[in-house]
Amino acid sequence: MKKLLTLALTGAMLLSCAVSVFADDSAGLTLAEGSHLKVENGIVDMIDGAITVGELKAEFAGAVDVAGKADDAAVCADDVVTAGGESAKAIIWGDASKDGKITLTDATKMLQSIAKWSVDVSTTAADVDRNDKVNLSDVSKLMQKLAKWDNISLGNVRMVFENKALTAEHEDPTLKISFTNFMNKVGAHATDHTGENAFKMKMARNESESCTVLLWSDADREGMTAELSDFVHEYGDATMESDLEWVIYYPDLSVFTTVMRDGKVTPTQETYTDDHPEVIVDMADSFELKAAANQQFVITVKSNKETPAGMYTATFTVKDAEGKEVKKATVYAYVWDFTLPDTPYSASLFGTATGTSYIDYYYHMLEQNLSSYKLPYHILSDEAEEVMSDPRVTAFNIDGFSAPYTGDITDEETVLAYNKIKNNPEWFKKGLFYYTDEPWCDGLLKVQTTYEYVTKLLGTTEIRNITPLADNTWVSPEHEVQNIDAVAFIDPYINVWCPRSDAYRRLSEGGLWTNRYMHRKHGDYADRAEKFREKGEEIWWYICIAPQLPYPNYFTFYQGVINRLVLWQQYFNNVDGLLYYATGMSWETISKYQFKLKDYGDGCLQFPGEKWGRTGPQASWRLYQIRDSFDDFDYMKIAEELVGREEVMKAVTKVSSGMLKYTEDYRVLDAARDEIVQMILDSQDK
Repeated sequence: MKKLLTLALTGAMLLSCAVSVFADDSAGLTLAEGSHLKVENGIVDMIDGAITVGELKAEFAGAVDVAGKADDAAVCADDVVTAGGESAKAIIWGDASKDGKITLTDATKMLQSIAKWSVDVSTTAADVDRNDKVNLSDVSKLMQKLAKWDNISLGNVRMVFENKALTAEHEDPTLKISFTNFMNKVGAHATDHTGENAFKMKMARNESESCTVLLWSDADREGMTAELSDFVHEYGDATMESDLEWVIYYPDLSVFTTVMRDGKVTPTQETYTDDHPEVIVDMADSFELKAAANQQFVITVKSNKETPAGMYTATFTVKDAEGKEVKKATVYAYVWDFTLPDTPYSASLFGTATGTSYIDYYYHMLEQNLSSYKLPYHILSDEAEEVMSDPRVTAFNIDGFSAPYTGDITDEETVLAYNKIKNNPEWFKKGLFYYTDEPWCDGLLKVQTTYEYVTKLLGTTEIRNITPLADNTWVSPEHEVQNIDAVAFIDPYINVWCPRSDAYRRLSEGGLWTNRYMHRKHGDYADRAEKFREKGEEIWWYICIAPQLPYPNYFTFYQGVINRLVLWQQYFNNVDGLLYYATGMSWETISKYQFKLKDYGDGCLQFPGEKWGRTGPQASWRLYQIRDSFDDFDYMKIAEELVGREEVMKAVTKVSSGMLKYTEDYRVLDAARDEIVQMILDSQDK
C-alpha cells in the first residue's frame, strides 16, 4: 500500500512539474519570432481567416490560453487570449457570428445588425474594411471574399493589388508608363494607355512569370536607364529573383486579331500591321526612346520551392540622362501556396539552335524547362551524366535524326550509350531513338529498316523509338509501298507516337489528316492513340511549318494566347509530350540593317545576342509564351491528380474544346488558369 501511495504521490509530483513547464505563461502575450500577428489596442490582429487554437498558440513565444479551448477547436472572433496577466481578443475578420467560420451566415448577421435587429455580433470582426463602422460596404466586401474575388483582404491583414500610379521624385509628365499581360502582343505604335498603372503577376512556387511594361515618350531621348528593385514579400521576410529585359521589335509585322469566331474560320481574318515584340534581350547600360512609340520591357520574376506564399512587390524606375528619377511604377507578384515539380509533366524535345556555343543554347532552353534533341556533352562523358540526371530534362536523342554528337555516332558508341542508359532507369525513361522524320511513301520502309537494324545491333527490342508522322494519306501506285495506312505500317516499329497536331481534328469536324478510305477502316487517329496508350505506348505530337492557320502554332502572326494554346490543346487531347524541330532558323536573314524571319518565325525561337550587341542566346517573345504554356500543363496535371480529369476539363474547354475551337482572348485563358489554381488550393490539403 505504501508503495502504491508513493508511486501515486511521485506521479502527481511529476505531473504537476510537467504542467508547470508547459503552462508557463511568464512571456505574456509575446509573439514568437517570425509571427506576422500583432497584439495592440486590446486585440490579436492580422489573423488571416479561420484558424485553430493550436495554430494561434504557435504564434506566441510562451504558453497562452484561448478561451479555455482545446488545440483542435476553432478560434472564434472575440475569443479571449490570455497569458501572464495579459489578455486580448482574437479577431477573425469577417466572423461576425463568432462561430470561427466565415460564411454567408456572417453576412446575414451583419445585415441584421445594420437593420438594428437584436443580434449578437462581433462589431470589430464585422468591420472588414476597418473604417470604424459596420455598413453595407462591409457586407459587400465580405460577399466578394466569399465569391473568391481577387485582391480582397478582410480586415486588410494582407497586401492587395492597387492599380495606382506612382509619382517619381522628378516626375516627367511627357513620359507615360502602362502595363499589359504578357500574352497581349502590343504594337509599338499602339500608344493608348492600357489603364494598368501597376501590374500583378500570379504564379506557383518553382515558376517563372513575366509581364510587359510599356514606356512612351513624346520626344526622342537618349541616355535613359531603367531599374527594377527586388521583389519583397508583404511581411518583408523574403525576396524573389527577377530580371528586367529589353524588347527588340519585328518591323512591319502583320498580326491576326481575329482568326476564329464561334469555332469557325472568319471569312476575312482581321489583322493589324505594326512593329511587334519578337526578341527579348539583356538590358544595356542605357537606352534610347523614339518619339510617339512604345518601348517594351519584360519583367520576369522567379520563385523557388522555398518561396513563401503571398504577395510581393517591386518598383520599376526610369531615370533620365542626368540620373534623375522621372517615372516609376509598382509591380506585384502573388505566389500561390503550391509548388510546381522540377520535372515538367509534359515531355519535350526541341531541335535547339547551335549558335557559337551549343552548350549555352542548350542550357538557355533548359532554363525554360524545355529539353533539346542533343545533349550538350558526349553521352559517354561524365558531364553528360549530370545533364541526364537533371530533373528538368525530360528527353534526349540517343541516336538517329540530328545525331546527338558532333559528326556521326559509330555502332560501337551506340551500343555503349544504350547500355549505359539502360542501366539507369531514370535515364532510360528519357532516352529516344529518332531515325526517321515525316516518312512518306517508300520512306515508310526506313522506319522498318532502321528499327530492325538498331534492335539487332543492341540485341533487344526494348527501346523507345519515335517518328514524327506528317499525315496518314495513302500512297500512290507508283511507289513500292502502295495504298497502305501509314499508322498501321509503322505500328510494329514505333512505341512513342508523334503525329502532327492536326491528327487530332476528327474527320467529322473537317479533319483531313487521314483520308476517308483509311478512316472507314481504322477511324480517327485520336481513338487509335488511346488503343496505343492501353498497350503501354507513349502519345506525343509535334508542330512545325504545319499545321498552319487557323491551327494554333508558334508563328509570329499569332497573339500570345494562341502560341500558349498548344499545350492546352495537348491536355484536351490527352497527349504526353511535344516535339518541335528547330529554334535557330532564319538567323542569316537578321542583321543590323534588316530583320526578316522565314515562314512566320517557324523554327526560330532563340536568337544570337551578338546581333544586338549582347552575348549568347536571347529568347524570342514566343519562347516565353511556350515556357508559360508548359507551366499551364503542370497546373492541369496537378489539379487532375487532386480532383480528376473531368473536373479540370470544365476549365480547359473554356479555352479550347477542339483543334479549331479556341479562345483568342488572353483574359479567358487567364481566368481558366485561375479556376484550375483554385481547384488545387481547395483540394491539396484534403
